[in-house]
Amino acid sequence: MSLLNYTKMPFSFRDGWDKVGAVHPSVLKTFLLLVLPFSLIPPAMLLYAGSHHASAYLMDPTYARWQSVALVFLVAELLTVPLMGWIIKNIAAVHKLSVHYKDAFLLAAIVGVPMWLSSLGLLIPNLWAMIGVVVLGFLAAVSLLYHGTYSILKMDEQIEAQSMSFAAFSVGAIVWVLLCAFVVLPLMI
Repeated sequence: MSLLNYTKMPFSFRDGWDKVGAVHPSVLKTFLLLVLPFSLIPPAMLLYAGSHHASAYLMDPTYARWQSVALVFLVAELLTVPLMGWIIKNIAAVHKLSVHYKDAFLLAAIVGVPMWLSSLGLLIPNLWAMIGVVVLGFLAAVSLLYHGTYSILKMDEQIEAQSMSFAAFSVGAIVWVLLCAFVVLPLMI
């Protein structure tokens, strides 16, 4: 999947999604080539922010605390994607769709990319700018979830895809808030 195709995916039900659907990667391949590399970005950004401009985020914990939080966050991320794949598969089952776990996992992994990339906002030594980047990543993930639900799960009606993606988004938002809490709370103590 090229970067050009990926940038079209949040705005289309076909552009980029057709190529992803044709590849049908295994869960292991998706994990190794997409989830694992992108999951390394947020912990690296946490370590960078902790060592370069932690005070800009109104926190001043030790660097060892930043390291601990980064490690816990990495583990949590690696567990969250399979969990979200399982949730998407179960939401599809409620909607009487037969979905393979590898497709649900692929959707969860693709939706996670903007969230992982939004951690690059930690390069900016400004709290509000960083929050803005995170919000943009969150909005891109929501759009990817909607368009990907329709395309990857091979749905016929956009309104049903909207309903399913809203259900998955609701659970995903709770998980996202918990992940953020994993970062912020230990750093504030």
